[in-house]
Amino acid sequence: MDKVKEKFATTIDRQIDLLKERGMTFGNEKKMRENLLDIGYYRLGFYWFPFEDTFPRVERRTHKFKEGTVFENVIQLYYFDFDVRNIFLKYISRIEINFRTKLIYEVSNFWNDNPFWYVDSNCVKNEFLESDDYKHALTILDREMVIIRDKKRHNRSYAPSWKAIEFMSLGIVIQLFNNLKDKDGIIRSKISKQFGIGSPNQFSDYMDAIRRLRNSCAHGKVIFDYKVPGALPNAEPVKLNPSQITNLAGTYEVLKYLLSKVSNNRVADLRDAMKRAFNEVKDENVMNIITQNTGIDAKKL
Repeated sequence: MDKVKEKFATTIDRQIDLLKERGMTFGNEKKMRENLLDIGYYRLGFYWFPFEDTFPRVERRTHKFKEGTVFENVIQLYYFDFDVRNIFLKYISRIEINFRTKLIYEVSNFWNDNPFWYVDSNCVKNEFLESDDYKHALTILDREMVIIRDKKRHNRSYAPSWKAIEFMSLGIVIQLFNNLKDKDGIIRSKISKQFGIGSPNQFSDYMDAIRRLRNSCAHGKVIFDYKVPGALPNAEPVKLNPSQITNLAGTYEVLKYLLSKVSNNRVADLRDAMKRAFNEVKDENVMNIITQNTGIDAKKL
């Protein structure tokens, strides 16, 4: 078996030399240095990868660039990605808060004599209550001053649901929704129907798709080549074509649909923001990379 060649840190000068040797050109070396120091050689590598001769091959890459590759186009792609991540985070937060509010309201009024239903095995499946993930989530709650003050003031083990759930992660809130023990899924159906979706499981799949996109954006991951683990549901009310069920375009359609159940005005704002992000891309090659990878047609935003 061939031994993997070890790699070591290099200077900005050596990084620039490597890019030149591999066929990349640039217009302003001073700006190039600033970008490398600001963003980093490794992170920018995700954005010049589509410009390589052997793209999309991951193994046995030559690292040689296609003829005509310029550093400024790599930066265009990077800033497109940066802008889109921030756009998505802004509008996903509207869906997250709306869903969280509906869950707290509907479940708390269903078991209106039990403010602590989220830790009660009569209301939530015990397997979930005993899971390490949920126990960890409850432990994290104890670091919040609102929760600390509530427990101290009232001398109790838990804060009421409308306080506690506000501080849970979106992933935990979705799991809590999935593990409700309401008879015949009455509450879950009531909440999912408020988003125009008859199946609670399908609604949960949509919310999980939004959660994955949110986490990728929040953690600064590459978005232009975002891929959906598994596949998105392909059923009314969000019908997708076969290519959309695994790429960013499909998740974008789910995002627009769920956002429309919160505010049609915000959907219009989202589309306008996305159009501005696409309009910032001036190079045709960069636009082709974005279109081919995301599956999003700028003309149909």
